[in-house]
Amino acid sequence: MAHIKALKFLFLIFLVSLTAGCMDTGSLKESLVADEVNKLLPEGAVPGEYFEAEEADLAGSGESESIASPGIPEVPTYSEEKSGAVYRKEYRLLSLNFRRAIGSGEEKIAEEVVNITGKTSGYNMEDACDVFNYVNRHWQYRYDKNAEFFFGASQTIDSGYLGDCDDYSIVMSALLKNMGFNTRVVTAYNESYGHAYPELYIGNNRDTASEILDYVAERYSYAENVWYSKRVLEDGQETQYWLNFDWSGSNGYRHPGGEYFQGTYIIYYPNGLVEF
Repeated sequence: MAHIKALKFLFLIFLVSLTAGCMDTGSLKESLVADEVNKLLPEGAVPGEYFEAEEADLAGSGESESIASPGIPEVPTYSEEKSGAVYRKEYRLLSLNFRRAIGSGEEKIAEEVVNITGKTSGYNMEDACDVFNYVNRHWQYRYDKNAEFFFGASQTIDSGYLGDCDDYSIVMSALLKNMGFNTRVVTAYNESYGHAYPELYIGNNRDTASEILDYVAERYSYAENVWYSKRVLEDGQETQYWLNFDWSGSNGYRHPGGEYFQGTYIIYYPNGLVEF
């Protein structure tokens, strides 16, 4: 995100490990690929050789009615050891700003969800993809010089989906939250600039995540790969899977699970948890 200033990294020890992976759509029925190509730690960037960029056209996607759409799992639990963590001021403010912007204008957000999906409940992955398609078709990029202020999701929708990457992350998160799904916002930085994008929680077991990833790969048949990340809790008893929901302007991708932005990461959760 060009206008989010690079922050000095906080030296706290977190008892989770974060990895990124990619599912090759040529082998949908195989188990999830779990390549440990991205530790998402502040002192290390994603190795560029692990990514393959490819442009794809959104036109015609999502029209097939033969694909069974899986449900999306409920909101995950967050490790209790983080609840008492104290973050530096800049992290606390950014987390608070994201949460306020995502939670604002709930009535407008609910109306927009109905406008996009035609539904008020019973949402599944098909509806989440419909939201992704709709927002990306209407999105108009606008650079925001004010790094300290985030527009509320309803404001951005009222403006005709005009904004930058943090506005996109806020709008997408607000829409999915209203549908009962869970997202987290990732800010990423490299030597040139920064970026922000949302990820969608898709479960805490391989079978559930695989079903959702299979659906995405079949619906967007042009997608060479579907990218996701893993959050492994310290006790090793639970692995949480998150689908990249970055906007189509990033690397030309036009489907959920596009290639990840290369950089160093800070992750903001809806309950105030911050991970590095």
